[in-house]
Amino acid sequence: MIHHLILLSENLELETRAGQLIAGGKRIAIDTLASVQCFASRAKWSQSALESLCDQCPTVLTRWDKRAGKWKTFSLAPKARHVNPTALWALCRLSERRATQLASDLLMAKVANQHTMLRAFDPLLQDLPKLAENSFARILRLEARYARFFWARYFAMASQDLFHREKRHAGGPLNAALNYGYGFLYHALEWQVLASGMDPTIGIIHKLRRNRPSLVCDLIEPFRCCVELTVIRHMDQMTDKKAMAAHFASMLESKWCYRAQAFRLRSILRLSVESFVRALDGESRFRPFELHARDACI
Repeated sequence: MIHHLILLSENLELETRAGQLIAGGKRIAIDTLASVQCFASRAKWSQSALESLCDQCPTVLTRWDKRAGKWKTFSLAPKARHVNPTALWALCRLSERRATQLASDLLMAKVANQHTMLRAFDPLLQDLPKLAENSFARILRLEARYARFFWARYFAMASQDLFHREKRHAGGPLNAALNYGYGFLYHALEWQVLASGMDPTIGIIHKLRRNRPSLVCDLIEPFRCCVELTVIRHMDQMTDKKAMAAHFASMLESKWCYRAQAFRLRSILRLSVESFVRALDGESRFRPFELHARDACI
């Protein structure tokens, strides 16, 4: 296995033939490649060569930008069209304090949004107490404690005889509808993460796990209330998968309040990801999604 094939020679003509990459008279079996990085800005690639390599391994084309004074990279992996090395580096080297701040912003936004939704059900519900920033472990305990408080009232409002959330292989129709809606959000948010040049598998709250987009799992937390509201609004159809798919698609295209303006939810996903990326350096403020009381109305 060739772990990294790095191309430096200019004026190369690259093509594929019979399962081999042909470059400057040299032949390399495509199935032995784990990644390809090309620094030659005047290399000539055939379309078939790019398509074959993208199916096999990450292929990154790199060129020097004289005006910006830095390398620009373009990833040709099936999903990741480009990478943001500066942001990725900052994410991987976050200080414990900064990671705790960002995790707190995400989880407290989730709790605040769910509480706003509960107050739409019960206007007499007390305000959410202000929570001071503390250790990461304490924030997780607070979020877990509030989850028990929230789901008990959410299920009661939905008149469902349920005691806990079933995240996998849900048996009840309400849990199944919620999981289905979260899937819509995951898919839309993952593409926004990829479009920003980030690696979806590197998160700050959810631990690194094979085949899990940990960063997407982190960033989705403030948006879960949108699915929970949509399910409540269409409870009479929650067993109809086709009807719920239409409602969740409509949810992504409907307008919600963000930063005192109305945006489509799909656009808010993009703006939130961009805000997160800018906040990684610690100089910009992260602006997670905050549910407006008007949008929480049933």
